[in-house]
Amino acid sequence: MSRNYILAVATLFGAITGAGFFAVPYVIAHAGAITFFVYLPILVAIQTLLHLLFARLILSTKSSHRLPGYVGIYAGRKYKAVVSFFSLVSGYGTLLAYVILGGNFLSGLLAPHFGGSLTFYSLIMFTVEALIVLAGIKLIAGTELVLTAFLVLVVGLIFGQSFFHLNLQNYLTFNWRQTLLPYGPIFFAVAGDAAIPEVCKLLAKEKQKIKSAIIWGTVLPSIVLAVFVLTVVGVTGINTTADTLTGLRGILGGNVDFLALLFGVIAIFTSCLVIMQSVREIFWWDFKINKNIAWLFCFVLPVLLYLGNFTDLTAVISVTGAVMGGILGVVLVLLFPIMEKHPEQKSVLKTSISRPWAIALCSLFVLGLVSELIKWIF
Repeated sequence: MSRNYILAVATLFGAITGAGFFAVPYVIAHAGAITFFVYLPILVAIQTLLHLLFARLILSTKSSHRLPGYVGIYAGRKYKAVVSFFSLVSGYGTLLAYVILGGNFLSGLLAPHFGGSLTFYSLIMFTVEALIVLAGIKLIAGTELVLTAFLVLVVGLIFGQSFFHLNLQNYLTFNWRQTLLPYGPIFFAVAGDAAIPEVCKLLAKEKQKIKSAIIWGTVLPSIVLAVFVLTVVGVTGINTTADTLTGLRGILGGNVDFLALLFGVIAIFTSCLVIMQSVREIFWWDFKINKNIAWLFCFVLPVLLYLGNFTDLTAVISVTGAVMGGILGVVLVLLFPIMEKHPEQKSVLKTSISRPWAIALCSLFVLGLVSELIKWIF
């Protein structure tokens, strides 16, 4: 097992482990834990397929791009402009969510000891992340590897602290009126498409290992998600709070406080690095903007939005979760057969999707998108 293989898995792992983790326990507590056992394996399988399709798209094209660039090559410039809009809205929305959440967690961890405002901690954390991105993919991957190891350790410690407080009755709940509620948050929580170009780049000399890295890089964080969600729901049940952590602290007290906040900081940090790099590469790779100016674009706008008081986390995640994720999922599935007919080069990946499955997936994405919009509007 090569170092680059481990870095590739860690990069995808870190991209998936992010803000979505903190939205899932609350919706599962209200929809019923049984829905989690149904949704999680299905959506993990779908996201794994999407990750593999994206990787094959990348490996079938001679030049490096993000999704808008591939759309421009295989479907035309007018479609590239539309997909660029949705990709940037999704990317910036996710980065804004990470500025908000990262500041909340870091402030909770450090402010009691060192003082300082919430805004200060949000900007400090985001600036450090931006500097790591500026340094390049190797530093990002190395940082992901170290932080991912810590993240797994922290989740294990949270589980250990919570074990004797678990109530098995909390796992037998089901509310049929809320059965659609978990779709958006879980779909968002196990998505890691932003990291797929980095995985392919890290394994450029070991392309035969890309499929394995993507599968493990998607499945392993999903297992960590399952442990985290079942721990929280098992302890707090229907009293699970929207931010997840408050409810745990209310029952377990200060013992879990530090661990929960540390988990939050690490999870947001690992995921934000990859998302920031993906937004940078849309400008850099797809629009041929200087890489340093592209970096400035991906750093400045989320900061300006945050300082402009766009801090409603629920609204931000609603727009960038199943809505934008669903649109981009449809784009990828529709683009794939076009690429398959006229690839620029042969790919080592043979992953494909049949027409019936493509229709089924697109229908699922559209239904999820519509249900999220209805929930958001009403």
